Amino acid sequence: MKAFRVIGQPILIAMVLALGVRSAVRIFSIPTPSMEPTLRVGDHIAVTPYHTSLPRRGDVVVFRSPVNRDELLVKRVIAVPGDLVESREGHLLVSGHHAGDAGSVVPQIVPAECYFVLGDNRANSYDSRQWGVLSRDLIVGRARLVLWSSGSGAMEPQANASPRRSSPLPTPSLRIERLFKPIQ
Repeated sequence: MKAFRVIGQPILIAMVLALGVRSAVRIFSIPTPSMEPTLRVGDHIAVTPYHTSLPRRGDVVVFRSPVNRDELLVKRVIAVPGDLVESREGHLLVSGHHAGDAGSVVPQIVPAECYFVLGDNRANSYDSRQWGVLSRDLIVGRARLVLWSSGSGAMEPQANASPRRSSPLPTPSLRIERLFKPIQ
């Protein structure tokens, strides 16, 4: 019994803690450039679910694609329920306030339990401009931290940032400056 306490108990505690963390934090890799400069191809991100809070403007979220539920995407929440989203002369307006450049957006009020999401790299992003608002029930969680960046988006599961790759992936190499970088 003493041997179990010395060897087995710490291993058992470590396994229980690992399972707890595994259920609270998921790791995804970024294979495409639609969230650049915030997220780069090869970034491996930690994502936590929304348990008691709701997504807010500015949050970077991972979600199931409204077009293909088997595909995961990552985008930034631009507008929340009740916001008016529109564009004027290529500028995005959210409830009358400038929110960046976005091309053409049909004027719309974001319905309850829905969000308007865009990639940070607006010229290379498949997002709410193409498929409309995002339903809350498709959101997996909020991207919190770049754990590491390998220069390759080859790790599964992937949270795609755009519909297709525009160029071949670079050779894997660790990017030290991206280690444990908070996602803002």
